Amino acid sequence: MSVIEVRNPFSGQIVFLEPSQTLDSVQLRIAAARAASRAWRKRTPSRRAEAVLQALQYFRDHKDAIAAAVTNEMGKPLAAAAAEVDYMIERAEWMCRFAADGALAPYELTRYRTDDFAGRIDFVAKGVVYIITPWNYPLFCAINGTLCALLSGSAVLLKHTTTPSVGRHFERAFGTLDGIEALLVNVVVDYEVSAQIIEHGDIDHVIFTGSVTGGCAIQASAANRSMNPVRNPFIGCSLELGSNDGAYVAEDADLESAVEWTVNIGRLHNSGQSCCAVKRVFVHHTLYDRYLDAAARAMRAQRSGDPTAPETTLGPLFGGTNAVMSLQRMTEDALAKGAVAVTGGKTEQIGNALFLVPTLLANTRPDMTVLSEETFGPLLPVMKVDSDAQAIDLVNASRYGLSASIFTRSRARAEQFIDAMETGTVYVNRCNFVDARLGWIGHKNSGNGSIALSPLGLPALSNLRSVNIDPTMLR
Repeated sequence: MSVIEVRNPFSGQIVFLEPSQTLDSVQLRIAAARAASRAWRKRTPSRRAEAVLQALQYFRDHKDAIAAAVTNEMGKPLAAAAAEVDYMIERAEWMCRFAADGALAPYELTRYRTDDFAGRIDFVAKGVVYIITPWNYPLFCAINGTLCALLSGSAVLLKHTTTPSVGRHFERAFGTLDGIEALLVNVVVDYEVSAQIIEHGDIDHVIFTGSVTGGCAIQASAANRSMNPVRNPFIGCSLELGSNDGAYVAEDADLESAVEWTVNIGRLHNSGQSCCAVKRVFVHHTLYDRYLDAAARAMRAQRSGDPTAPETTLGPLFGGTNAVMSLQRMTEDALAKGAVAVTGGKTEQIGNALFLVPTLLANTRPDMTVLSEETFGPLLPVMKVDSDAQAIDLVNASRYGLSASIFTRSRARAEQFIDAMETGTVYVNRCNFVDARLGWIGHKNSGNGSIALSPLGLPALSNLRSVNIDPTMLR
């Protein structure tokens, strides 16, 4: 039996060590969750929302402990971890509001009614939703699927082994709602048992947030499930995967705002470890030099180090030395092909952790790996462009399709950019910003188009049921 081990990315010390649970033990927990879902689905969406809102108090009461544990397990600076608790609560409150406001109300066909036909389409609970969530935004990523599942009437089986404290806190907060136990059960399992859950477990849907490689494995397991004697062989699969998000700074952009968004928020937030972080910037030639100067100042203002220290803005990368050296190799590839390191371009040792000095690359080209592949860290390549059309082509020249952004004062230019994009989200004068009122969607290699958040996220995680009525014999 394998052991799940998590080390503090800064100190290297083991902070979690626990053997993987077996499929048989997990099946017992799934059975309890299924029983809970049968009772929970009978509650109205408004009542479910009320129960979830009450459960959120747990996160307010334990905010400091939750933030400290997240920092200890994945290296996020302590202030950023605390802020994630606050924003997670805000996101959850929006989802509860959508449920209470009727997001799960039946789709009525009144306009098509005839004397012998009355019909509607109901949104009904799936049953048990298996959620596999990552380390980089351990609260955000977990709450998205959890709230969509719970509010739509399902129970949750949660795997959060890369930031295991969050899984335990979620079970304490959402495990019992409105007197119903086992509505969210947290499991500690390795990759092998996780695949067995998808292929053989009594689940009804799987949600995965992570790498493209991981998404391929999840989808393969879901396909294998169809060959097994399970109650529900053809389950849904929601995949939110990586990306290589591009940003365009047009000639009429507010330069100060564009730099703040693309560098400090878009690239460096969470030490650059974000699926929707800005990873490529294309700047109109009239602003190129000024953009580089301002971006360099922003990069040099960062402070890498101990994530518990208040002055630290960039914590260690979760993948440790391997993650840093992967970025360094991409940097060296770019430099060898003619790029210039305006800042950084090298590594530094701080305590027991290796860091990449925040690196800004100029004179980059599409044939450089740093522009074509996803980067997860404080590394930003910038390319000069001559026109909007060139920028649009370059932003779209990616196998990924999560988000893209444009910085401009022109509404017409913004709309032209929006219309041309091949991504699930398009930002105008902002980036790397997830709003609960809007869906979170990935295209191409960034996912299978499944939607989380927004009022549409609740019906998207429901089964559909057509109700066909002949009203002529009804009183």
